[in-house]
Amino acid sequence: MDASEFKQVFLPCHRRMYAAAWRLTGNQQTAEDLVQDAMMRLWTKRDNLKIPDNPEAFAVTTLRNLFYDRHRKKRLKENDEEPVDYQMPTERDAHDELVAKQEASIVLSIIEQLPERQRLIITLHDVENLTYDEIEAQTGLNSVNVRVALSRARKTVRDKLKSIRN
Repeated sequence: MDASEFKQVFLPCHRRMYAAAWRLTGNQQTAEDLVQDAMMRLWTKRDNLKIPDNPEAFAVTTLRNLFYDRHRKKRLKENDEEPVDYQMPTERDAHDELVAKQEASIVLSIIEQLPERQRLIITLHDVENLTYDEIEAQTGLNSVNVRVALSRARKTVRDKLKSIRN
């Protein structure tokens, strides 16, 4: 099929192709791009094409196939996760969670046994995630006192946790 035959056969299909593209995409620009890409696909394959019995149907089918191909590719790209992400957790995972929860409760009980100032500061900083400035404003202590109390509290918790583990 030469260029003049292509123009006579497929250019009149433009309006019908645009209507189909708009129904598929729901967006004017995307529909126009889809029609243009479908025309390009038809143009590049014009040498192998015979003049179809129903050029509009042929052009719209080409457009739909192009749309579905693009959607399939998008779906494949979105799902590039590792197969490990879809595996069921094993008993080992549940065991690790249980151990972590037990350690967290032990740490909280150790924190409860700390002197009042250390307990307050470690709770504000490590549990409630407040900054040193916010802790200073809330407690009225200076920066050095806050850091020293936090360091001592953490050391006490670490030492008691080691002794419990052993």
